[in-house]
Amino acid sequence: MMETDGLRDVDLVCVFTEKLLSRSISLKEFVQLLGPRLTSTDAEEREKADEVVVSVLCRLPNNFLEQREVELLLEFLLSRFDLPSMTAGAIVVGINQLVLSCSQLPTGCEKSIAQRIFIDGDVQQCSQKDRIALYEVLEYLIRERLEGLRSMGAEFVLGFVRSITGERDPRCLIIVFRLFCKVVQLFSMGPFIEDLFDVVACYYPIEFKPSSNDTSGITRELLVNACEECLLAHSSFAPFTYQLIAEKMGDSDLEEDVKLEICSFLVRACEAFPANALHQQLDDILAGLRMIALNPAANSSIMPQQILDAVKATIEKLSNGSERGSEAIDYICDEFLENSEPFVLQSEMGMSGRSLALLDLLTECHPKMSKTIIERVLLWLIMIVKGETVNSAANRDEVIDEGFRYLPRWCKLAVSTGNDSLLLFHQECLVEVTRMSGSKIGRYSLGEVFVSIRNENNSVKEFYDELLAQSFEDAANENVDLRNSCLSFIHSFALCNWNLFSKLLPSRIDPFRDDLKTIPILCAAVCSSESAQFVLQLLQPLLSTAKAWSAGNLQNVASMFTSNKSEQQMCQMLFYHIFDSLTLASDDTLLEHSSLLAECIQDIGLNFSARVHSDIIRFLADKIERRSILFLLVYLFVVQSENVDEMTDILGRLPDIGMESQ
Repeated sequence: MMETDGLRDVDLVCVFTEKLLSRSISLKEFVQLLGPRLTSTDAEEREKADEVVVSVLCRLPNNFLEQREVELLLEFLLSRFDLPSMTAGAIVVGINQLVLSCSQLPTGCEKSIAQRIFIDGDVQQCSQKDRIALYEVLEYLIRERLEGLRSMGAEFVLGFVRSITGERDPRCLIIVFRLFCKVVQLFSMGPFIEDLFDVVACYYPIEFKPSSNDTSGITRELLVNACEECLLAHSSFAPFTYQLIAEKMGDSDLEEDVKLEICSFLVRACEAFPANALHQQLDDILAGLRMIALNPAANSSIMPQQILDAVKATIEKLSNGSERGSEAIDYICDEFLENSEPFVLQSEMGMSGRSLALLDLLTECHPKMSKTIIERVLLWLIMIVKGETVNSAANRDEVIDEGFRYLPRWCKLAVSTGNDSLLLFHQECLVEVTRMSGSKIGRYSLGEVFVSIRNENNSVKEFYDELLAQSFEDAANENVDLRNSCLSFIHSFALCNWNLFSKLLPSRIDPFRDDLKTIPILCAAVCSSESAQFVLQLLQPLLSTAKAWSAGNLQNVASMFTSNKSEQQMCQMLFYHIFDSLTLASDDTLLEHSSLLAECIQDIGLNFSARVHSDIIRFLADKIERRSILFLLVYLFVVQSENVDEMTDILGRLPDIGMESQ
C-alpha cells in the first residue's frame, strides 16, 4: 500500500498521476486510497478529495483510461453532481473532461448524463463557468450521441427547456442559442413547441450593452442574430414568431431604433416561414408597421429603409397568386391608403414625406396596387397644391410648395407603371396648378412628365412654350438643382416631340441668337441626328469664340455627348464639327485656354467606343500634323487609347522643334 499521509493535495496529485501513468497502481487502487476522504463526514474534506480526483483525471492522456474505468469515474462524478455539498467546479470539470476528452466514452452513457444533469439536476444553480462546461457537454452529446438522446423522447426536450430557462449571462446565452437551434431541428418537440419557443422569446428584443472592461468579445449584434436564428429555427414557430413581432412593434416602451430592428427581423421571418402563418397575424402585423411608419413622434421625416423593407417583404410573401393572397393585397392597399390620408393632407404634421414614401413603395411592390394608390395620391396632391387643405393662411405657401415637391414624382410613377390615363384625366388641372406654382423646379419636372405622354392640346403647348422661354434664364442659374431640372426638361422635350420643339425654339431663341446663355439650351436639345444638324447651325458660331469657353459652357458641351452616347455615329459627326469650331481661334488663344479645352475633350472621349475613339484619333493626327498647337488640346484624349501604335503615330507627327516650350 502506498504511503500518502503527510503529503499536501498538490503533491498528492503529482504522485498519483505519476503512479497511474507508470501503472504502479490501478485506477481502483487510486480511488481506494482516497476512500476515507471521499466518504468523510467532513464536507470540506470530501470536497478536497473530489478536487484531487478531478485534478489527476485532467492530467491523464485522452486514451489512457479504459472504457470500464471511464464508466466508473462517470458514475462516481454524476452521483456527486447537484448534491448540496457538491464541490464547486470540480465535479463539473471532471464530467466535462471525461465526455470531451476521453476516447473510450461508454456507449449509452449519454442517457445517464442527460438524466442526472439536464433532467434531474438544476443547471441554473451552477456558476457561470460551470454552466458553460455543462453546455459544452450537451453540445458534444448532441453532435456525437444523438440517437441515444433521441431515444429519451419528450423527457429530454423538457429537461433541456428546464436547464436553460432563466439563463442571463451573455457568454452562456451564445451557447444556449446555438444548442436551441440544434435541439428544435434534430428532436421531436412533441407538445412542447410553445414551451421551447417561449424559453427564447423572453429574450427578444435583446437588451445588452457590453461593459467597458468586457473581454468576451460578445456584442449585442451577435446575441441579436443568434436569438433571431432560434425564433426562426422551425416552421412550427411561425405563428408564435409573427405574434411576437406584432407585440413588440406595438410596445410603447421600446425605442424607435429597436423597433426598426424588429422590422428587419420581420423580413427574415417572411423569408423563413410560409405565407399561411403570416395571413393569420396580418392584422396585427399591419397595425404594428403603421404604428412605427406613421408615428408623429418619429425622429425623422424620412421613412427608414427598415420599414420599407418590412412592408415589401410582407407583400411579396402574400403575393402567391392565390385568391387569399389577392384579397390580402387589396386589404393592405386599403389599410395603408386609409391610414396615410390624414398624414398626407395635413402637411403641417410633418409626416407627408414618410407617408408618401410608404405609398410609393406599395406601387412598386405589386401592380394591383399601383393604379389605386397613384389615383388617390394624385387627387390628394392636387388638393394640396390648390391650397384646399390649408388650415392656416400663414402656412399656405409652405404647404403648396411641399405639394409641388412631391407631385412630379407621382406623375412620373403614373407613367412608369403604365397609368398614363390618370395623368391624361388630370392633365388640364395639373397644367393649371403647375402654372400657378412658385416652384420652378416643380414646373420643369412636371413639364418633363407631360412631354413623355405625348398629348398636346393648346393649353399644354402654351405651357411648354412658357417653360422654353423661361429656360434661357434658368439654364444659367446658380442653383444647380434648378439648372439641371431645366436642362432635363429641354432634353426630354426635344427627345419626345422634336417637331413641336423645333417649331417653338426659333421664336424663343431669336432674341438671344448671339447670346452665350443659349449654349446650355442648345446642347441639351441634341437628341438625334436631325436635332444635331439643327443645333449645330446655332451652336458652332458661338463656340468659335474664346468668350464661350467658360467651364460651365464646356461642361454642357461634354454633357451633350454623355446624353447621346448610345448614338455613336451621331456623336462622332458632332465631335468633328465641334472640334472644328473650337479650333478656329488663333494659336495664342488656344494656348491660353488649352487646359480647359483639353479637359473638355477628355470628358467627351470617355463616351466613345474603342472603334470610334480610334477613328477620331486618326482625324486628330491629320489635324496635328498641319497645326501642332492642337496637340495641347487633344493629348488627354489621345492617352485614353489602349492602342500604343496610335499614340506613337500621333506623336510622330509632331514637329521636332517648338513643342518642348509649349
